[in-house]
Amino acid sequence: MVQGRVQRTIEIADFELPRGAISIADLMAMEQARWEHIRTEINLRRRADPTSPLARCRLCEGGIFIRAQLTAAGTYPVYAHFSGSPLDCPWYDGENLKPDDARAAQYNGHQESALHRWLCQTVEQVAKVDPRCSHSAIDTYLRPSIAERGRWPDVFLEMGALGAFALEIQLSKPFAPEIAARHLHYDREGVSLIWIFRDLASGAGADLPQGFRDVITMQRGNAFVFDADALAASIARNTLILNCYLETERGGYLKPRLVALDDLDTRSERSVFLEDRRTGRLLEYCTNGRAKWWEPFKQADPHKVRYPFNETCFGPAWDSIRAFVPELSEWKRHYREEKLENGEHHFLEIAAILFSIANSARLGRDRLHITRIQGEGALINMLNSKIGSARFGCYAVLAETMLSNTAAHDRLDRDSLRATFEQAKASHAQIEPRHPVWVAAKRLFPEVLDGPLRAELHDLGKLPQWAIGGPTPA
Repeated sequence: MVQGRVQRTIEIADFELPRGAISIADLMAMEQARWEHIRTEINLRRRADPTSPLARCRLCEGGIFIRAQLTAAGTYPVYAHFSGSPLDCPWYDGENLKPDDARAAQYNGHQESALHRWLCQTVEQVAKVDPRCSHSAIDTYLRPSIAERGRWPDVFLEMGALGAFALEIQLSKPFAPEIAARHLHYDREGVSLIWIFRDLASGAGADLPQGFRDVITMQRGNAFVFDADALAASIARNTLILNCYLETERGGYLKPRLVALDDLDTRSERSVFLEDRRTGRLLEYCTNGRAKWWEPFKQADPHKVRYPFNETCFGPAWDSIRAFVPELSEWKRHYREEKLENGEHHFLEIAAILFSIANSARLGRDRLHITRIQGEGALINMLNSKIGSARFGCYAVLAETMLSNTAAHDRLDRDSLRATFEQAKASHAQIEPRHPVWVAAKRLFPEVLDGPLRAELHDLGKLPQWAIGGPTPA
């Protein structure tokens, strides 16, 4: 049901690190694919460990989830309490509808339709013609090998070397708790789970019910459809064929492709897909933020230039980060007025410190962009010198966070560097995550400093090795 306006919601949620606090404003500003991933992870945690929610209400500390609210202007994410949360919370909005009751309501009191039964029977019939299919079943209890209890997949297939498949055929929207429960269960059991729709109009991504989008999120931007074309192809090829819709950056779908089970990637946890349409966009976002920086660091090498940051080759890098973070222009003006120093050059030095940390983590050896000194111990010496100074002491927390979240985190074990950070934090007011310099650093290194994006890459098993850090600093 479309509502005319967004209802009142929980204003801020506290997530486990590295996500941290995410306000409703920040959540609503995310691309839909980003908040859908967080919604999925919340539901997976709820199913796996109900006593340890991934996100909590800031006021009552009760577990919360992300509800997709359809309005006249589009679909928006809002926070809502899980059932059982404290009733006296000012943001509590009542009990939630149980999935069984909601499903029955969709089918006029019944939990299955005649079309659903026909689709299950047809899918099984075309699949078991394949000589590799050693066993098939419809709506039959599948005994668990690891989990405490089994499941009743719509269609179950044993496909020889391809492995076992559980096919869930959805005519009505699936519910978030069910999606999470099935993915966790089948992942533990070593069974590949595929959600199959009857129809998906190309380009209608924004109009899909959120339950369908949750499934597509889990399948990394892939939607599988068993329609007339898929049925005809299945009969012709004597195996199960599905129409696969691949998500585009704009939220629509490419022209569907007929695919067999052989074509699908079943190696990833919780996901079966033809092409991963989500991870590449995240990684591209990360690298785009740094695209203009590598060349000036090469041209203005400290070994060649006494003060590299006066060089004109850094102009495109500064223009790039200022385009990403317009607030830097105002910060630069204030910095000049307050410190009587060129703010652009100062930021370039900060960036060089952060790039030195990142490159040292990536290479597995110290590689600096701000000093001529190189070799073992150079990174620690540089940080002791810079963070221990009045000019850069206010960036101690930023540098410590950057270091802690990378493969160079072992440098924090050195007593001298720990002492430098502690002294700087005690002597200088630290910039906070909403400061323009921190926001710019986060855009340069989102894998390290953007908590939600970092967590999403980790969830997908795609966090770069250089960005895998140690314990969070106190």
